[in-house]
Order: sequence, then structure tokens, then C-alpha cells
Amino acid sequence: MATRRSTKTQPADAATDGAANGKKGKQAPTRSGGLLVPNIGLTDQARGQVCDILNACLSNTFVLYTKTRNYHWNVTGIEFIQLHQLFEEQYEQLDVAMDAIAERVRQVGGIAFGTLQEFKSAAKLGEQPGERPNAVQMVRNLLDDHEAVIRQLRQDAETADELKDVGTNDFLTGLVQEHEKMAWFLRAHLED
Repeated sequence: MATRRSTKTQPADAATDGAANGKKGKQAPTRSGGLLVPNIGLTDQARGQVCDILNACLSNTFVLYTKTRNYHWNVTGIEFIQLHQLFEEQYEQLDVAMDAIAERVRQVGGIAFGTLQEFKSAAKLGEQPGERPNAVQMVRNLLDDHEAVIRQLRQDAETADELKDVGTNDFLTGLVQEHEKMAWFLRAHLED
């Protein structure tokens, strides 16, 4: 199993005492690696854990996006038009989700993954290089991945809640709902 690169935020440099700046009761912004550290009511450790969760989510979403796009390009069979269009709609939704996830990482003070190596090392979803599944198997594969993402997001939302990060909890809950809808559309193709 590949090791994940940590995205935890670095400890903030010592903040300048507000009184020394002539500002009563306020501290100067702290920096970490050249970035301003958000003062949003989360500890550095909590923000680091949240960034790890979000970057893993981003990585899984990237793998699912790539797989969906691959299937969009390569689907064949009697349901070609329907599945070609469905896969396109879903990879477009995943593209929007990736952007939102990366922006959430930045909002809590982390650095969003942006390389294939980072995505591959952090993703729990797998690929099947060289395999060309039929249309039904494509739908099954995507459904399995969406359901795996949903299960992981539920755990991650609970962790965000335990870390007192209500914003990320809410964000992850919204992603659960999006994946549930995409999974429903895929599941409907497999039902009699």
C-alpha cells in the first residue's frame, strides 16, 4: 500500500503579541510556510486532519472522474447514447466537485493536491488499466466506486464533526448527497 503524503499544516510561527503592535486584544496574523494561518476556531492539528481528509476525498474524486471519462469515451452497445450522455453528466459533476474540494482545502489553510502522483498515493479507489469492460460492467464499476466514496464520506463527516469543523462536516454531507444521486442513476440502469 502506498504511503500518503501528509498535508497537515505546519505549526504557526509565534504570533506577535497584540499589545506590542498597539492593538489591544488582537494578535498579528501568524504565518506557516509563507501562508497566513486561518484563525477559524480550529487547532492546527484539527486543520491538518481535515486537510488530509479533504485531499484523500479529492484524490478519490479524481480517480472516479478519470474512470467515468474513460467509460464515456469507450462505452459501446445498445445503450451507447444513454450511457455516453449519463457518463458525461457525471464526469462534469465530478469536475465541479473536485474544484470545490480543492477550494475547501485552501479555505481551512491547507495545500490542495494537484499531481497525479499525489492523487494516486492518497486514493483508495482503484483503476483497471488495460481492461475494457462492457457497458453493464462499466455501470457496476462506477456504482461500486460511488458507494465506496459515500461510505468514506460518511466516516469523514463524523470525523470533521468530532474535530468541531462544522463547515467541513456540512460540505462533506453535501458531497454524500451528490454521490447518492449519481449512484441512484447508475443503479437504475442495472435494475430490471
